Amino acid sequence: MADKQSYWIADADGTRALVEGLDERDRWQRVHGWSEATAPDRHDFVWMRNENPDLGAARMAWEAAQLDAWTGRGWTPGAPPNPVNAATAHWPVIEETAPAETPAPKPAKSATSGDKKE
Repeated sequence: MADKQSYWIADADGTRALVEGLDERDRWQRVHGWSEATAPDRHDFVWMRNENPDLGAARMAWEAAQLDAWTGRGWTPGAPPNPVNAATAHWPVIEETAPAETPAPKPAKSATSGDKKE
């Protein structure tokens, strides 16, 4: 299987990111509004990822990103973190469950007025 091609993309502010494959590039363009871009210049900001996924992503100037202090510690250009919708991020995660059985409806009582005659 051939390696996926890498694509530079940029957000509206010009921050660049390197993504792998057409599907990933298209997802960032169509869903998140990024556009295809040229390779970064020394003053451009880029998203960097570490080989340790627990460290997440970091945004830094391309000139700094190429220093041994970063590359020597496993940082390489990569995809930005997935956007979070701040309006709903605090909502608890609700797991879907099967609906409970609803009890059979009770027969309606007849409406009468006055005293009952026996």
